[in-house]
Amino acid sequence: MKLTPTEEQTMLADSVARFTADRPGGAVDAATWREIAGLGWLGAGVGEAVGGFGGGREMAIVIEQAGASALAELLIPNYLALAILEEVGPENALIPDIMDGKTLACGLVPEMATAEGVTVDSTARTVSGRFVALQGASEATHFVLVLPDMALALTPGVTGVERQSYRGLDDRTKTDLTLQRVPLAQVEILAEGEIVRAALNRARATRAAAVTAECCGLADALFNDTLAYLKQRRQFGQPIGSFQAVQHRLADMFVAVEEIRSLALASARAAEGEGEDHPALSQAIIGATDRALHVAREAIQLHGGVGMTEDLPMGAGLRRLKLLQLMPGGAEDLRRRIIANSA
Repeated sequence: MKLTPTEEQTMLADSVARFTADRPGGAVDAATWREIAGLGWLGAGVGEAVGGFGGGREMAIVIEQAGASALAELLIPNYLALAILEEVGPENALIPDIMDGKTLACGLVPEMATAEGVTVDSTARTVSGRFVALQGASEATHFVLVLPDMALALTPGVTGVERQSYRGLDDRTKTDLTLQRVPLAQVEILAEGEIVRAALNRARATRAAAVTAECCGLADALFNDTLAYLKQRRQFGQPIGSFQAVQHRLADMFVAVEEIRSLALASARAAEGEGEDHPALSQAIIGATDRALHVAREAIQLHGGVGMTEDLPMGAGLRRLKLLQLMPGGAEDLRRRIIANSA
């Protein structure tokens, strides 16, 4: 994968940037989602064989440009669902419906479940598990779940499927999804066997690419907002951005953003099938989240008292990143798993 974006990728990034600039931090309603689908962005994560136009890199470009808005939270679960579906059943009717904006989907991998995990009772033929603080799941019509030996699609109306939505730490809607002995006879089993392991690898790589791209978009936006503020905020008759101590902190922020961008590029490469090292993908999520949190904290500090207000995006950005750090399958969860496996 080339590091320099192609002309088409640059045009895609500019298109998403212009679209999100007109809707900063706002909620995404049904009309906006249909407009997004009409622009073709949902095809960025899948190949031409299923009607898409891209792969990991194109998907990451869309998410990075939308990272500072609520749009990323809806795109990511749909991209994850599409990646699973493309891998296990490219002819599945859900794929065109998702890309056309007719269906809202939420992709799930085992790491996103709570500590109890997801279990399949082969005797009773049921599946159980719990997912908390899901994004883009409050109005999802389909949940696409891939496990080590089974991929399935289920709907909220199935017996044993419960979801509860609430306002999250970042002031956006989050959803808890509970699967309580859901009968496998009432869900669509997409695939079983060897093909599912490939789909799980693909889903993990896609999720890593999406999370690191969102961290990159958030951190880059916070850095640029801070840089612009320090150029116009004056103290002692000169912009505070001219003070050497402030410039050192800005340099550290810039390096952190570029490191996140490198991690996002590596994860996007893995999502395109050029690498499937799961521990490395976990480390990419951890590294990107840690660095983005550093940028967010510095942005608040360098804005001074105004950085603590709700009028500026610093607080919202920090809260969003804390969710990425603390939720199941987030940076802290993955860090604990790596430490446990290395003991």
